[in-house]
Amino acid sequence: MTNKFKNQKGFTLMEMLIAISLFVVVTTISIGAILSIFDANRKAQSSKTVVDNLNLAIENMARIVRFGNNYHCANLNPPLSNPRDCNAGGTTDTLLAVNFGGKTIIFRWNGTVNDPIQRSDDGGITYTNITAPEAKIEYLRFYVLGSSPNPNSAQPYVVVVIKGHVGVKATTQTVFSIETLMSQRTLDI
Repeated sequence: MTNKFKNQKGFTLMEMLIAISLFVVVTTISIGAILSIFDANRKAQSSKTVVDNLNLAIENMARIVRFGNNYHCANLNPPLSNPRDCNAGGTTDTLLAVNFGGKTIIFRWNGTVNDPIQRSDDGGITYTNITAPEAKIEYLRFYVLGSSPNPNSAQPYVVVVIKGHVGVKATTQTVFSIETLMSQRTLDI
């Protein structure tokens, strides 16, 4: 009986190079896919964190607007307790003052890209940030309608428009645009 495997010599050098090259190509593609999955996960987590933060800030504003009165928009000219509409969406409409529980609560954005939205509970003396630093605010406008005490006017309401982005790198950046309408809960007619 002769051994039929005796004359076979194994892989050639060329076969070995082709096998290793294919292994390297498949591995490189797999690592690239895994890295892009990690980037997508990082982007989703940062977006979720900022959206949760913005949601909390908007809910805070909505609660103040619903239970407050005497909406004053656009500028810090006293008295802030006097109602003032702003419906043009101008560059000065980045401030909203609301009489809430006997205090004047102010929400503002300084108008500079990447500045946070701020809140003051003492009529504008001190401000605290209500949005996270990761939320890069690029645009904020308050539209107040029906705030005048005219008995023939409509129920007062506020529209807030916020635009910005999350993330530093362009590959992981998420753009957001939020518009919400808030109205006074007690009838103003």
